[in-house]
Amino acid sequence: MRPCYISKFLFRDAQQRRHIRTFVTNTTPTAEHPLKGYKKYAQQFKNKPGSYMTSFAILHEVTAIVPFPLIYYMLDYSSVNIPFPDSFVVEGNKAINKIRKYYGYESLESDNKVMMHLVTTYCVVKALLPLRIAASVAMTPFFAESIIGPILNYIPRQLKIKRSI
Repeated sequence: MRPCYISKFLFRDAQQRRHIRTFVTNTTPTAEHPLKGYKKYAQQFKNKPGSYMTSFAILHEVTAIVPFPLIYYMLDYSSVNIPFPDSFVVEGNKAINKIRKYYGYESLESDNKVMMHLVTTYCVVKALLPLRIAASVAMTPFFAESIIGPILNYIPRQLKIKRSI
């Protein structure tokens, strides 16, 4: 009897091979068994990893940039009092005023809360990191297929046209 090697295991008879085959699944979609759920997206990622990674990176940065002004203006226009000691605000504004003067901007008043709002906004955006990653992962397949893919298909066509002229 010839041994059958599957993965790292050695199976000596056909009955053991048949038993193992029942547990092996095919990840290639067929007309009879299309992929469902996350397996469909995993297969698309295997086929186009560059599009999906680019899409995720863009979405991750967009989910960091878009909430920044929204949170800042919400803090600036609301009466939310951030619990920082006044001495921190005065010392922070002194340090920032040195930088602002160096670059030719006006100095901030010593009790100005702009820097505290910026710091708080930054901290809130960083605290939202798990939600941002989840949103980026959820939007990646749609973004990769509907925006990044067509752009990547369009660029080579344009390069061929320019080379032939």
